[in-house]
Amino acid sequence: MKSAIPVSLDEARRSFWLLPGVGLLLGVALGLSLPAIDAGAHLHIALLSFKQPTSARTLLQTLATGAVSVGGVAFSVTVVSFQLASQQLSPRVLRTFQADRLSQSLLAALLGLFVYSLVVLARLPPRGHMMPELSLTLAVVGAVLAFALFAAFIHNIVISLQASTLIRRIAADGQRAVNAAYPAPIGFPPTDPEAATALVSSIKREQRGVEIRARRAGFLQTVQGGELLKVAQRHDALVEQQLPIGDFAVTGITVARVWARAAQDGMESDLEAAFAFGDERTVVHDVAFPIRQLADIALRGLSPALNDPTTAENAMGSLADTIVRFVRHERPSSVRCDAQGVPRLLGLAPDLGALVRLGFDQVRRASTTYPTLSRRLVTLLRHIEQTAVENEVDCAEVRHQIRLLEAALRSESEQEDPEGGTADDAGVMGERLS
Repeated sequence: MKSAIPVSLDEARRSFWLLPGVGLLLGVALGLSLPAIDAGAHLHIALLSFKQPTSARTLLQTLATGAVSVGGVAFSVTVVSFQLASQQLSPRVLRTFQADRLSQSLLAALLGLFVYSLVVLARLPPRGHMMPELSLTLAVVGAVLAFALFAAFIHNIVISLQASTLIRRIAADGQRAVNAAYPAPIGFPPTDPEAATALVSSIKREQRGVEIRARRAGFLQTVQGGELLKVAQRHDALVEQQLPIGDFAVTGITVARVWARAAQDGMESDLEAAFAFGDERTVVHDVAFPIRQLADIALRGLSPALNDPTTAENAMGSLADTIVRFVRHERPSSVRCDAQGVPRLLGLAPDLGALVRLGFDQVRRASTTYPTLSRRLVTLLRHIEQTAVENEVDCAEVRHQIRLLEAALRSESEQEDPEGGTADDAGVMGERLS
């Protein structure tokens, strides 16, 4: 049985503590074990040979100090990058920065090098004993790799701050969300859709539905399909989702309705636990979130503070491509069944009209002073319309947005040239005649 991708995995992928924590533990483990191996094996490495503990101690102190210094610089650069991206593009693009593996790996390498150097420094033997050459060699090699990562990190930051790079990464998140189309990961589609729909209608008529309400405020991040199906099977229930994934729930709002033949105590609380809420949206099954991010970038580009219609056009191009991929992708049945084929969930799948309205509505209004961008938006919507027609998807909202854009373009054209020429053209012509 398929289940929803845990949101915790997405959070771990964006965390700045997981990889650094692993690097820290690895540094401690190697710092404790390698000197013991050195003492037992009596290894001699010609590349780095230390006779005096003073030289080894100076080396380790230098590496530890350098790791802390570079780590501070890397952290400062990361924070400044977050601030610039938030101001110039959108606060919602910060999650894309958080998921950057190179930044996390650099912090892990520097922390690991720092702790490893301290532990080996504390375990250095006194004067007259053989120095742990393997441990010291590993410290030097680790420092070289860490500083190489730092050089790559600086290059990556310069690239990442480019709007095109962020747009591409957000579009990739959108593609992953489209490929994991909700509610496909939950249960199974009905073998006979018409019979399943009729059974669902019959259950709703014969039984009284109970509302499942949100206990806390937050964004609906995902539906834990495995747990929901277990609860629904245990109580012989049908659950209808009322709140789309990605929407913000206020405390007490209706999240779902449930019709149960064998309702028992604890059913409502168990179903509430299957709907996971968080303080921010994720891209786990939430294709609307990347579209919201791209629309925000376009709106920020059209703001008077930035006045960057080129970035807006690039963002809307990736947004339209995400919607086109969504239209082409096979849409799962909203009715999800258990292994026995009994309908257990009516999911709220993303809707083309809602996605188009989310992506184009505000940008369309902001683009009225940029006729070139407005015409580009019409072209992009035409592509979406054509794809929707080919895949037999309702595109009424797409056509509505096209009509509004074309009306705005005609109005702008009439204001500029009410009688076949602008006021400036008439002035130039008068000068020529005189």
